[in-house]
Amino acid sequence: MARRIELEVNYDDSNAPGFYTNFDDYGAILYYAFTVNKNLALELYKSMVSEYSYKEKTGMPVGELTNVDSNVYISLNDLPQVITFINNQILPSLQLLPLNLDLTKTWNIGNSLESFLMKQGSFFDYFNIDNIEQDDYTTEYFISVFSKLRDFFQEVVNKNVIYKVAIV
Repeated sequence: MARRIELEVNYDDSNAPGFYTNFDDYGAILYYAFTVNKNLALELYKSMVSEYSYKEKTGMPVGELTNVDSNVYISLNDLPQVITFINNQILPSLQLLPLNLDLTKTWNIGNSLESFLMKQGSFFDYFNIDNIEQDDYTTEYFISVFSKLRDFFQEVVNKNVIYKVAIV
């Protein structure tokens, strides 16, 4: 069973804003963002990783943080930049493509998306995904997932709340 990434404002409140996807889809959406703008893709990654995990994986001092600390790495003040990236660059680039286009075939990944990602550099150097499935990464899928992610980030900004990142 594939691991999942969960972004949630409050795990105890089922009505609180949340975004959920499995880990292989997480890698695929980050890679698509990376193809659009490498610098802003790093900001998207920071918006989907805990502060502890980001610091630990990049060799930054973790201070008193531990692996149970799950607050997101990116500052709430920097989240509008990620929303703008999704709205102004990612979604428009996807809307130019046929809805049923399978982007994994376009990317020429080969047998393993994980191996492919590890060769890209940047934050993918410390990105670890297990048993990635490479099915149904169509333009339509990416439009849907990026729209949901954008809506989650916008709700977080509107409510001015911090969210947590969990890998389950």
